[in-house]
Amino acid sequence: MTVTTIMTMSETSPRSPDRSAIQRAASHALQSRSVSVDQMNGHIYRTYRLETAKGFFYILKCRPSSSTRLIRLEESWLDGEAGALQSLGGRSDMHTPRLIQYTTSTESIGSSYLISGPFTGTIFSEIEPTLSRQALADVDRSLGQYVRRLSDLRGPEFGSIQRAQGVPSSGSWTKTFAFLLEAIMRDGEDALISLPYDGIRDLVRKHRGSLDKITQPKLTLLELASDENVIVDAGKLRVNGLLDYSTAIWGDPFMSDCFYKPTASFVEGYGRLPNKATDERIRQYL
Repeated sequence: MTVTTIMTMSETSPRSPDRSAIQRAASHALQSRSVSVDQMNGHIYRTYRLETAKGFFYILKCRPSSSTRLIRLEESWLDGEAGALQSLGGRSDMHTPRLIQYTTSTESIGSSYLISGPFTGTIFSEIEPTLSRQALADVDRSLGQYVRRLSDLRGPEFGSIQRAQGVPSSGSWTKTFAFLLEAIMRDGEDALISLPYDGIRDLVRKHRGSLDKITQPKLTLLELASDENVIVDAGKLRVNGLLDYSTAIWGDPFMSDCFYKPTASFVEGYGRLPNKATDERIRQYL
């Protein structure tokens, strides 16, 4: 299957995609006459599950409606995911999906969109209620091992996987972290949320020495821990991949949300927690 990336006109107010238009676009990209389309709930970007007769599925993502207010870093999620998937290249050793198509044209479905896949297995949230405590522990352990393999991948500089994401590349993790944090704080200020912004900025400056200890850019998915994001082999209770790579950057893997109150089984699979040294604990607090 050919990966195509089409970069044409941008959009500001995407209309709601028509299901038949999505089917036509998916059939062309997947080279399949028969593609079923089901919308998936709980995602900021509109997300559709595409199934063919071959026994696996794909994911199509497109911009949210114009009434959905995105924060600064969310604006470039499609660009970020396209860059991450191109970098991973559909690695078979890690069950990562391939980038099938990415287009910023609004002509096909009324929105820019991205298609990735193929995926084999079951979305974890669909089977989680039926699993025993031991089975859940097995999946968490496998997820820890999967995240460990992802975090072994190294990049040239900290920041965006590709420049179009808007997070500037830098040789300093401190500068990249400060940029990410500043973007979030500006969103808060724009929304008139009352926080001690100046105090937060002072804390980053005070503890920049702890951030400077991170010298090797590694693949970091800021958000990956959602049960709706994890694909598992239900028979072997093993993680088969992730649906979403839109929050991927070259950074400090311990910044990922999966290290917020991880289970003992996840830690066993990953290898350790980021709390062995004072600098590690400071970075976690930040």
